Amino acid sequence: MPSVAVAGPTLVPLLVAAVITTFGFFHIDLGRGAAAIGAWGAVAALLVLWISVRSTQELTLGPLGYGSTLNLRVDAIAFAFGLMVAAPSAVVLTLQPRTWQETSLALVGLAAAMAAIEAGGIVLTAVAGGTAATLAVLLLDAEDIRAPRPRWSVMLAAWLALAWAGVILQVLGGTAVYAAVPVAALTAPVFTLLAMAALLASGLFPWRSWPAQVWARPSLRAAGMAICTVYPLGFYLLVRAYEMGDGHYPRQLFNVVLSVLGVLVALGAAVRAQGAETRREFLGEVVPGFGGFALMTIALGTPLGLAAGLITLATGSAIAACLPILPDRAGLASLVTIAAAVGLPPGLAFGARLVGLESTFEGGNLLGLIGLAGAGTWALWMVGGARAIGLPAGRGHPVGETFPSVAMAIAGLTVLAGPAIAAFQAGFAAPAVGDVMPGGIGTNPTLVVTVSTVLPALTLFVPLLLIAAIFYALAGTSLIRGQPRAVPFSVPGGLYVERWRARLRGATVPEEYRSLVNLRAIESVVAGGRPLLWMAALVALAFAVTR
Repeated sequence: MPSVAVAGPTLVPLLVAAVITTFGFFHIDLGRGAAAIGAWGAVAALLVLWISVRSTQELTLGPLGYGSTLNLRVDAIAFAFGLMVAAPSAVVLTLQPRTWQETSLALVGLAAAMAAIEAGGIVLTAVAGGTAATLAVLLLDAEDIRAPRPRWSVMLAAWLALAWAGVILQVLGGTAVYAAVPVAALTAPVFTLLAMAALLASGLFPWRSWPAQVWARPSLRAAGMAICTVYPLGFYLLVRAYEMGDGHYPRQLFNVVLSVLGVLVALGAAVRAQGAETRREFLGEVVPGFGGFALMTIALGTPLGLAAGLITLATGSAIAACLPILPDRAGLASLVTIAAAVGLPPGLAFGARLVGLESTFEGGNLLGLIGLAGAGTWALWMVGGARAIGLPAGRGHPVGETFPSVAMAIAGLTVLAGPAIAAFQAGFAAPAVGDVMPGGIGTNPTLVVTVSTVLPALTLFVPLLLIAAIFYALAGTSLIRGQPRAVPFSVPGGLYVERWRARLRGATVPEEYRSLVNLRAIESVVAGGRPLLWMAALVALAFAVTR
């Protein structure tokens, strides 16, 4: 395989976007067919590149300056996260109609996200990640400038923090390349910058952050692309940190704090989901819920926990692909999607959370308590899912954007794939774990082997699948009820907190000072400017962090 093929997953959508733009200038819209070629072309290039060799491949295109190189690398981690980004993006780009301008922006955003994942060092990841975040905000504004969206300044702050960490590593360790960073150079302050970048990039906070807010938009075309391309990148940084630290974070305190934060993120999403007033509002909390469970296990610092986190993220990316094309109305598609999302047995989410909880208990001490909190959060998600079946639809998005059969098929596959979790771990998660942690995990395709026990996934989950099928066959559509159910519980002081946050958001600066601190106006000017403006800004960023 020639080394230039490493750039394939990034170049294919970029070239197709250029073709679409060229035809668009002549008032020729190539439609969804061209978008499908670009997105699925990236998936195919990644699959061919990895499956044909199944080892790390690199491509060095030249220096960026001050010791940094334009280096692309595809290893097991890049393959795993590349599939999480490219595959769901390909689904929504293939099915949902867009203008040629939106299609071009979406494909360039996909290329930028793939470049961030394929980047061999922190500096290039920061530049590409900032580009992907900027394009996601532009796509959201192009669709509906008045609808909720993440602040561009906050999104870009994550990648500026990562660039700062890269510069420090370049100075202290002589390099910011993931595979070459000295372990001693990954100090606590540097890791703090990297962790903050990861949390900001993916919106990993207990309160309602941007991954949930974008689901309140009238249309979910741009929201789906933003989630698919930007949301996994924060987790990617946390996994790469293990590679730079030789399988560890600088201090165990970071593992504990991030794992506890993961539980709080999943718990906050569960509390909001069980109190949702509409099905759309419930589904908006699904992605943050998956992110919380993934953060909880990835941050444990154990091979089994990292494997469970990667499987959780992969399942979440599949669900993220079906949510934008899922109609808000009640029906079999919504029922299957909700069942897959909350982790009902024997789905892939069920198996991943089961293995993740096992990894916390094996960690012992405080990590075991984190596992208990995770189990309680999971139970709350079950309660919220049962209630969501009977909720009213809420604000439905256009019928032309929904494909219930495809959404149900994707969600159903994640349920049917539950018995194959051991094979999924062996073929998908184990190579990535082996790249960043010494020792890795077992690769038995029928058994999930842990430190203290052996989980016979195939023989245990298949009977559960049969029982679930028989139960549904007997119950039929009586499971789908349209009447609303009472909220299980309300958070004490929740109304007071919401009032305080509304008062804080409503605070204003005196008129005579607004021209000095009007960040929203500056952001609107930048986000609404010509593409040459933000491209020049990103080039300036790349020049600044490498000089």
